[in-house]
Amino acid sequence: MRIVLIIVDTLRYDHFSFAGHPYCQTPDIDELAGHSCVFANDYIGSFPTLPNREDTVSGRYTFPHHGWGPLPNDVTTLASVMTKHGYTTQLIGDTPHLFHDGRSYNRGFQAYNWIRGNECDIYTTRYNKPFPRIMPFKKTRTDSLPFGHPLVELHHWLNPDIAWEHNYFAARTAAAASRWIEENYKAKDFFLWVDTFECHEPWSAPPYLVERVDPDYKGFPVVYPVYGWADCYTPAELKNMQAQYAGEVMLTAKWMGAILRKLKDVGIYDDTMVIFTTDHGTYVGDHNRAGKMYVDYVGGAKKKTELPWPHYEGVTHIPLLVKMPGQTKKRVVSELAQPVDIFPTLLDLAGINENDLPLQGLSWAPLLQGEKVKWPRPYAFSSPAILEQEPNFWTTITGKGWTLSLGGEAKEEPLLFNLRKDPGQETNVFEDRQDVVREMGRAYLEFLNQCGAGPGKIALFERKLKRFTGRA
Repeated sequence: MRIVLIIVDTLRYDHFSFAGHPYCQTPDIDELAGHSCVFANDYIGSFPTLPNREDTVSGRYTFPHHGWGPLPNDVTTLASVMTKHGYTTQLIGDTPHLFHDGRSYNRGFQAYNWIRGNECDIYTTRYNKPFPRIMPFKKTRTDSLPFGHPLVELHHWLNPDIAWEHNYFAARTAAAASRWIEENYKAKDFFLWVDTFECHEPWSAPPYLVERVDPDYKGFPVVYPVYGWADCYTPAELKNMQAQYAGEVMLTAKWMGAILRKLKDVGIYDDTMVIFTTDHGTYVGDHNRAGKMYVDYVGGAKKKTELPWPHYEGVTHIPLLVKMPGQTKKRVVSELAQPVDIFPTLLDLAGINENDLPLQGLSWAPLLQGEKVKWPRPYAFSSPAILEQEPNFWTTITGKGWTLSLGGEAKEEPLLFNLRKDPGQETNVFEDRQDVVREMGRAYLEFLNQCGAGPGKIALFERKLKRFTGRA
């Protein structure tokens, strides 16, 4: 079987034409959705970028154990299993965190191609080139970085050629993937993972795309927002932020579509399995938030602290399209899916038996093949790495029409939203529906036990539930 896995970073589930977005024009992905299984309830597992990729390549939940870091040495990767069973395997990506500092996410692939220079990947220096001034420091993310400049300036300093669309990372990654397909399409069994860091900030899409949405804006471009509260922006700046992100989505969708067109050009699109997804979404002003998490800077940009921040649907609910070989019509799948499912699904569909692997995901095979099954996952669990002390990072539990968030300071109460009646998650009803909180809380404690989370972590959430519901 030929398999193409496309992971786009920071892609909201609702920013597509087929999802009803009012101005994002995404015809290539709309076409893919037209003959794919469209998962209506796919949710992140471990957050953010690297923990998500570890979930994907290991088939196991990362957040109950650890957070951001290199791929653990004892992980048997999806690529290594596919390679072992005779697949031609290739990783192509511009997501720097997969490769540098010994992160090892290329482990198990026969080959990998790293498109250099994205975000903080300082692959060269440009001593003679002054840093560009793009955004006021108080309105952008200002991590402590080499040369003393924020990420938005560092990115543009490193990549002065991003003035023409074909030089954008999505385009360069798509070109590399298209060439690989042209050089390998005769392989009957291959696994190609394409990973692009677009639509991560900075959102600096070609002006013609941004101007479709915000043609009359006169201020500084809001291309790399703060990771914090959005009320630091004027209404015009906020609209420009949304336009910049929409432009980035349209750009990335177009160039990922080029990979799909190459599959058609070489004649293998119909019998290739295509998975199109992301690691998480982001906030573009919804819930008065910008960015994907809250980062507090102590002492200017010299020290940063990531603070617990509950996550809403704009971050946790993610797109997932799966086109099966031979599929020509769209089918909506309502069962809950998570990134840990990709590993067991591909093994199942490829007919690979590795019964000794400690996988925690579920195979989508019966759902993709249209079988009516009782799906064994009542809830999806989404979180950064949980801690053994408070303040703790928030876990979001989603299922049966509800979302429950647990975490934060000891005094912070849970957040419970009825998604059917309140899809915008505006009204916390935890006081009125203690029965739902207890049921979902018990499911989370059982999940943590099954994952082998440390007893201190489990005890902390038991205390949290008891504090606010009277019992765990």
